[in-house]
Amino acid sequence: MSTIIDFLGNVYLNPGGTDVEPERISIKDAVTRAHAATLQYEWIEIARHMAVGYVIAGLQMCPINICSSAGQHRKEDEYLWNVRPNPNQSRSEFIARLVDEAYFGRNGKALVVPIKRRGKYELWLADGWTEDTYQNPGQPAKYENISISGSTEVVRGVRTADDVYVFKVAETSRWRVLLLALASAYETMAKSAVEAFGDKNARRWLLDVDAAMTGTQKEQDDINSYLRESVAPFVSGNDLALPLYRGFALRRAENENKNAGSMLDVLQIRQDAFRVVANCMRIPYSFLEGNVNNFETVFDEFLTFCLDPPARMIADEIAAKSLTYNEWAKGGTCVVDTTHVRHVDLFAAADKVEKLVGASIDTPNEIRAFTGQERVVGVPHMDEYQMTKNHSKAGGGDNDDYSAGTDAAPHKQ
Repeated sequence: MSTIIDFLGNVYLNPGGTDVEPERISIKDAVTRAHAATLQYEWIEIARHMAVGYVIAGLQMCPINICSSAGQHRKEDEYLWNVRPNPNQSRSEFIARLVDEAYFGRNGKALVVPIKRRGKYELWLADGWTEDTYQNPGQPAKYENISISGSTEVVRGVRTADDVYVFKVAETSRWRVLLLALASAYETMAKSAVEAFGDKNARRWLLDVDAAMTGTQKEQDDINSYLRESVAPFVSGNDLALPLYRGFALRRAENENKNAGSMLDVLQIRQDAFRVVANCMRIPYSFLEGNVNNFETVFDEFLTFCLDPPARMIADEIAAKSLTYNEWAKGGTCVVDTTHVRHVDLFAAADKVEKLVGASIDTPNEIRAFTGQERVVGVPHMDEYQMTKNHSKAGGGDNDDYSAGTDAAPHKQ
């Protein structure tokens, strides 16, 4: 197809033949058509964004717990990551953009920059930067020209890798090479399948004319006029009558190719594209298909192979940049708590909850946090580890009375 743009901004599209009058459209329409043609068969991209959408939705439910030592929460840091990272973004929006950038951003990286204003820190996601990792081998990478919301004036100077949070999904670069190559192949296959489907189901007509191919110019013009003004509107419209003159007969053409493509061919190509993305990103294929059969097993697989790795990546990076060695040595940790992803039916989980409390695995308040209930304040035993007699060393039988276990905190009467 040849394309010509004149000085008035008109676009002329010639579909291939020099004898065909070019179609004149606006530049806006030309861009729209090109964009639609590019997106028409990009099922690979659709599947990728669907898969990452599940990861984003899961991580938005996960609180980030930061402790400088065993049990000592760093409330200011937790407030930044769990409540208000910066004045312009909620926590959910911030996490969504962070994960999206980690999977689809510059080189598969998300750069979060802490900025101190009026004595308090804020977390901002960079939308551009220059990275220097080669001039000083073995030294922390340097980040310059950091852009926040399109401006490089917010963060001036140079930041090193120790001063910023760099979140990266290691497999992303390999996925991109593979999926980019496959996207082109799937696009070609899908286009062929759609064309074959259209060829099989297109309505074609034959007009029998009881006349020789040769004739006067007037006779040829009359036939062309009849085709253009009567036959063409009839075969493309509804509730129309076609005048048939003596020597003319109109009939449907039979498609003898019974093995031409069907919509099932198109769907199978799309399903195969989804399976490739699901395998690369370790997400259950049934999630992309919206299939809820065997949900418990599928959901466990999603948590283990799809959600836990990015959650661990985020936790490790925050811990590495937020905790000193002494804090880590004293039991300091950072955990992205994925236990909150699963919906908990309080009544269905009642028996399991009783066993967790009775075996000193969790305190009542820890269980309440897991089930989405508020902590009970001012009642000492709600924060103590308790144990039923049949779980204690001296216990036995079916007595479920609670008491302080051998290793439990003293129970206050």
